[in-house]
Amino acid sequence: MVSPATGHQAGSATPRAVSLIAPADPIALHVVVLAPRSIGSAFPLDRDLLVTAGHLVRGLPLGAPVTLRRGGGMATIEARLIAVSRDLDLAVLRVPPGFAPAEPAAESAALPSDLPLTAAGSVPVADPRVLAAPRRAFGAATGASLAIAGIGPGLVVRLAGVAPGFSGGPVMDARGRLVGMIVAIRRVAGTRLSAFAPRAAAAEGGVSEALILPVAAIRAEVQSLLAAAH
Repeated sequence: MVSPATGHQAGSATPRAVSLIAPADPIALHVVVLAPRSIGSAFPLDRDLLVTAGHLVRGLPLGAPVTLRRGGGMATIEARLIAVSRDLDLAVLRVPPGFAPAEPAAESAALPSDLPLTAAGSVPVADPRVLAAPRRAFGAATGASLAIAGIGPGLVVRLAGVAPGFSGGPVMDARGRLVGMIVAIRRVAGTRLSAFAPRAAAAEGGVSEALILPVAAIRAEVQSLLAAAH
């Protein structure tokens, strides 16, 4: 993940307990992104289209190859960068037929406070350019929302274990519905909150808040980008 965002939300609320039980498994959708300077995540929105965080591919021209891997295996493929949003931290990749997991079966239209959630992200195992393993992070919605310039309007969720590498990763509710995509995180330490940023540090096993782009906003922006490209 790359340079920090400038926007943030101050707060002093005591962190709530984080639920560690959620039956949905976003790893079924997860794809590892091996970007030029970082490692991140992506997931399918359509048969041959993946979405990822725009900051992972920042600086790449349209049509550039982006290396992807499914699961923890060594086999990789090259996707093509076909669109990058100017308003949201969002990019669209086209993949060869049959590479992407099946697209989400259902999407969530609401995110009430304390709704259990599960996210999937990429975690380096050895050399981050060689190996990466998918990992889950469990938590719940906070009921809060926030708009950050250059990232977009997002929903704030509390997650245990989320860290750099989760950018672009899917978030699902306990019924298996896609909620959105992680684009920034911030560390929660007692009553202190750091600023949301794509590179925000999060201690292993610690609790952080993630800003996620809602799936409805992602789908609308992807449709707009693809229409503009044609």
